[in-house]
Amino acid sequence: MGLTTKETSNTGSFNRKEKTEELMKHHQKVFNALGVSNPLFIPKCAYRPYGKDELHMGFFKSELCREQDIYTEFTSISLESEDPTRTLYMWKYNPFYDEEYETTEPNGQGHVRYLIPVSELIKVNAETKKTEIKSAEVNGLFPDFDDIMDADLDAPLSSLTVRDLAAILLQKPVSNKKWLNDLIK
Repeated sequence: MGLTTKETSNTGSFNRKEKTEELMKHHQKVFNALGVSNPLFIPKCAYRPYGKDELHMGFFKSELCREQDIYTEFTSISLESEDPTRTLYMWKYNPFYDEEYETTEPNGQGHVRYLIPVSELIKVNAETKKTEIKSAEVNGLFPDFDDIMDADLDAPLSSLTVRDLAAILLQKPVSNKKWLNDLIK
């Protein structure tokens, strides 16, 4: 059974383009504040693919190959917002998406979706500055890394213990190294 663009409720079918425009209107003030005149806004479902531990969004190659940042909101398949706060997220364009992201099995038309982890999305709002977006892009999952560990002193890999490795893999602060536990928290 494949996905359909028809709503499963009794209200009938819906127009994907109109629903997307309606969702995007809610975020227009944010786009204006950020100075984004023609945003690539693609609302998507966040789901946990089989065998994965975290939520992902599936984007088609035709969406990613536009070489621009993608703005999104968590929605259902029928494009109903699933976030009561209507949070706007941005995926910073990655020119290496074809090599760095896993894909789904091809659908009936042979198209695959690239699985983008939700953890890579950046929350944006009217107060978000371009420098904050750039900083989030650079720092990724470790926004306070320089505050946790002295940037001039790097921990040698030879000092990694089994406990440290378990802390990293399990994402639990069980290391005897305070800086590593702080990083994991």
